[in-house]
Amino acid sequence: IGVGPACLSIGVISDFGNHMDEDQYRVFVSHGSDDTWVAEQIARSVRDSGAATFLDETNIPKGGNFKQVIHREIASSDELLALFTPWSAKRSWVWIEIGAAWGQGKPVVAVFYGLDVRDLEESGQGKGMLEDINVLQLNHIDRYLAELKTRVNGGRRV
Repeated sequence: IGVGPACLSIGVISDFGNHMDEDQYRVFVSHGSDDTWVAEQIARSVRDSGAATFLDETNIPKGGNFKQVIHREIASSDELLALFTPWSAKRSWVWIEIGAAWGQGKPVVAVFYGLDVRDLEESGQGKGMLEDINVLQLNHIDRYLAELKTRVNGGRRV
């Protein structure tokens, strides 16, 4: 994943445009608003792996029905990737989105940056449903992206 100003030109696949093939593998990227730039870099790498992405900051128009769009997009996604940082771990919407995907039986992958699962337990927040899902550090996202390519191409390793 690229870091720095050179990576700011990010192509966006919008829920509201016609850029997305309905049969295309879809990844919902959950994150806190303080982590938008990092989430955009992850979403770009996911798209480079062949999957379509949903990222609320770029896919929900201002004034759009946020809750309705989130609900619909999680339902139409094949998996959810949640970015956990010291900021996003405190955001209720990240946990709500994880719960919604988990409740629908969707694979959930948690990517940690700047903290790990142990930090959630030490803060008293607990790790909740993260016990049963795939957890990795951002520095190991290349492995996730390689496995994602397998899923995009018809394999189902999660």
